[in-house]
Amino acid sequence: MKIIEELYRKARELTNLNSIMALLQWDQEVMMPSGGGAGRADQFSVLSTLIHQKITAPGLGKILQELSDNPEGLSSADLSLLRVLKREYDKNTKLPEKFVADFSRLTSEALPVWVDARKKNAFKLFQPLLERVITMCRQQADFLGYVDHPYDALLDLYEEGLTTNNLEILFGNLKTELSQLLQQKASEKKPIPENLADMTPMLLKDQVHFSERILAEIGYDFNRGRQDISAHPFTTSLGHSDRRVTNRFRPDSLEFIFSALHEGGHALYEQNIAEKYAETPLDEGVSLGIHESQSRLWENIIGRSHLFWEKQYPLLQESLPEQFQNIDLDDFVRHINRVHPGMIRVEADEVSYNLHVLIRFELERGLMEGTIGAADLPGLWNEKYQHYLGVKVDSDANGVLQDIHWAHGSFGYFPTYTIGNLAAAQIWNTYCQFDPDHRQTLLQGKLDKIRNWLTENIYRHGAFYPPADLLQKVCGEPLNSKYFIDYLKNKPEFSL
Repeated sequence: MKIIEELYRKARELTNLNSIMALLQWDQEVMMPSGGGAGRADQFSVLSTLIHQKITAPGLGKILQELSDNPEGLSSADLSLLRVLKREYDKNTKLPEKFVADFSRLTSEALPVWVDARKKNAFKLFQPLLERVITMCRQQADFLGYVDHPYDALLDLYEEGLTTNNLEILFGNLKTELSQLLQQKASEKKPIPENLADMTPMLLKDQVHFSERILAEIGYDFNRGRQDISAHPFTTSLGHSDRRVTNRFRPDSLEFIFSALHEGGHALYEQNIAEKYAETPLDEGVSLGIHESQSRLWENIIGRSHLFWEKQYPLLQESLPEQFQNIDLDDFVRHINRVHPGMIRVEADEVSYNLHVLIRFELERGLMEGTIGAADLPGLWNEKYQHYLGVKVDSDANGVLQDIHWAHGSFGYFPTYTIGNLAAAQIWNTYCQFDPDHRQTLLQGKLDKIRNWLTENIYRHGAFYPPADLLQKVCGEPLNSKYFIDYLKNKPEFSL
């Protein structure tokens, strides 16, 4: 057997093991009975240990080294697989096997505790486990290694090459612009139409029905995916032809519409990766920042536009007639684009959203450098919300407990949301140059034209290119926040 064929064999094995892990995680958040937590934690520990053993095996290391030293005759796909697997091998060989097993068990135990603490509005229930997660994440950073800041090691797990210094500069540039825009737009205080402010509660079955319709409209393939309900919406991949989304539904909130578009954007990316990459690490989005650019593009740039709803609003009125039949389209679009600083990140408007991320970045940075502890989080969280957003947080459930990420041990994840917002505007600007009639494209509901362009330029490549290279290839320049600020300043829906 050729050595490159052996690398593909090992890649398939690792990919399938990771898909099995994803299935267990999906089940834990969607289907698992509440009493199954302890057993599931043990299963995660065993499986994560097995995966770690496979990715750190000396035999794999030898193959990676030999191919790196002798790349002659390798195809471009071979070289990309080599790059991605070598990066994973290098990271994982720095993590002791016992640490991997213990961390997997801990985060599995933490998840149901977070769910319970959020339900009971009691941070102290979650605090002891969170303290252990924070300690292990600091250990993880030490194992992985860093030059300037321990947080850098964790950021790089989600966005290759991203550093604390990068983010300090990025948020420093954004903070002033966003604060000024937020003050300007929020001061306009456009009233919520009475029939939207006092909307008849929606039935779960009607919300589920419409969310599935809107997913189908943007091109989500239900033959290779499904939508379920979870405490926090997410997208997961269980294989090349099994990309699943979840949503959450409240009878008085439109969040479910934009969660469907958001998770649908993630899923469209992975459903449209070239089949030739199936069962390899190239069969996934290249980074969370690029992934997030697709979810935010569909959720906000397309999904909150008046032109999009010209075609889709009749579907909403048909699915939920009691709530929307007598609401004017302009009122609806004005409502979903109103700038209203609030407590909840996933319900935030486009102007204030990145300030929610900034708060989490500052807290995570402090936690990783040891200048703050878990016990400080509720107070600091509330102070920062008052400072950056002018919002008084009314509870732990609507404050420090609102996100699932820390229960997962995903420190370093939040900043990728801002990277995604910026990249989405930049990618959309490039699409608009390709399609000068993009307004008509949206008005006529020709979403397949947009999806096909995204597939050709982004989706089909999977993880073939590093994230910075992919953005350069698509847009002709590195990440640039100018396009996002210009988009916010010129968005016509803010003037309705």
